[in-house]
Amino acid sequence: MRWKIGVLGLIHDHVWQHIPELARRDDVTLSVADPNPPLLEQVRASYGVERLYGDYADLLAREQPDAVLIFVDNAGKAELVELAAGYGLPIMLEKPMADCLASAERIRVAANAAGVPLMVNWPNAWNPELRLAIDLARAGEIGDIYRISARLGHAGPKEYGCSPYFWGWLYDRARNGGGAYIDYCGYGASIARVVLGMPSRVHATIGRLQKDYVAVDDNAVLTLRYPNAMAVFDATWTANGPVPDGGPLFMGRGGTLVVRGKKALREGEVAQRGGVERIDAEHPDGVLLPTRPLPAGEDSATSYFLTRLRADQPFDGLVSWQVGLDTQQILEAGLQAEETGTEVSLPLRGA
Repeated sequence: MRWKIGVLGLIHDHVWQHIPELARRDDVTLSVADPNPPLLEQVRASYGVERLYGDYADLLAREQPDAVLIFVDNAGKAELVELAAGYGLPIMLEKPMADCLASAERIRVAANAAGVPLMVNWPNAWNPELRLAIDLARAGEIGDIYRISARLGHAGPKEYGCSPYFWGWLYDRARNGGGAYIDYCGYGASIARVVLGMPSRVHATIGRLQKDYVAVDDNAVLTLRYPNAMAVFDATWTANGPVPDGGPLFMGRGGTLVVRGKKALREGEVAQRGGVERIDAEHPDGVLLPTRPLPAGEDSATSYFLTRLRADQPFDGLVSWQVGLDTQQILEAGLQAEETGTEVSLPLRGA
């Protein structure tokens, strides 16, 4: 089967991870729509894509794709999902699901009403070390999980090297839904949702501490409370260099799992490979567990998307629409908690 894939939007920089993969495939024909001519020219010059449109609806009507990938700002996703669902097309969204819970619910309703598959891509879903740690935690390998934590982020969208098209809306609360909080606490919330389920209470501390040139938060802490567990995620857009390694961290009654990243080498340093470190009574100093590659055909967002569509299998785990929607509800509860200064109980009223 040869896939006709439509890409709607180029202003979410994650798109530049996916277009090269699709352009290399001999079973994919790409068409791309975005209202910014320089971005369309970038696609043409870099990847040889010739089916280019300045209007999303025009692409759908003329190209009649088999599926679409959406890379616009968070606030614009619901409208495009409704448009694509009207054509009965499978959809992949880049994380998070939307700018707010109401928009995420619009997306759910449109996809479910049309009966189309919907995937919400979290890039860390394709990290073999994280996948192993989640699988082990869910399988009870370290006993009942009572705490999950991680520090997530970078120096900030501009400082990190994001394009103006991307940081232009990341720094706009109406288009993003927030700042560093929405950008990075969602990663943690989705992991907690997969391992522990939905929390009973949520609290968040969200603020702009450093970047006086933006009108959104640049640091945040999200706390999820369960009957016998908690999850704490620290998000930042003000890191001095790389965020310190060591997470996510899963603590269970029988041990701890720590996802370790690959460390860049400096002169005189010994190589440190990434992996999952297990710490328990038998290994008090820690032992690095062997990590296996992800299954062939499901080792990246686009390969997983097309493999599951071809096999008529659902999108599950971190990238399922249900996890995406639940994560949006957790984030919304955190925003309410910051506004009221109190814990917020879940489910939210009307959710």
